[in-house]
Amino acid sequence: MPQSKTVPIEVHMGLQLKKRREELKLTQRDLAKLMKVTPQLLSKYETGLAKILPGRLYDLCQILGVTPNFFFEGLNEISLTEEEQSIWLSCQNLKGEEIRLKVEEVRGIVASVEIIKK
Repeated sequence: MPQSKTVPIEVHMGLQLKKRREELKLTQRDLAKLMKVTPQLLSKYETGLAKILPGRLYDLCQILGVTPNFFFEGLNEISLTEEEQSIWLSCQNLKGEEIRLKVEEVRGIVASVEIIKK
């Protein structure tokens, strides 16, 4: 059985950032403009490929109307096996590709990933 790993903090914070942005019905471009960063950097924050530094976290809290705690809510409840984390990281490299994930069991284990040709 694969060993379980905690989701990296950067990934969790990015997911929370994206969740809040979507709740506010902001596009990446809209939020990037408010943050005074490029949409590409915002995308890296949302995928966990770039760390959100303390000053930027403070700015985000002001813009999004949340406290810093928001970015850490549920962090300890999420974990991925090494295989699932590998699949997740591989999917990060499929920019612009549409993929189909087959999820099995209530726990949400990724059973397969398929790239859909355009």
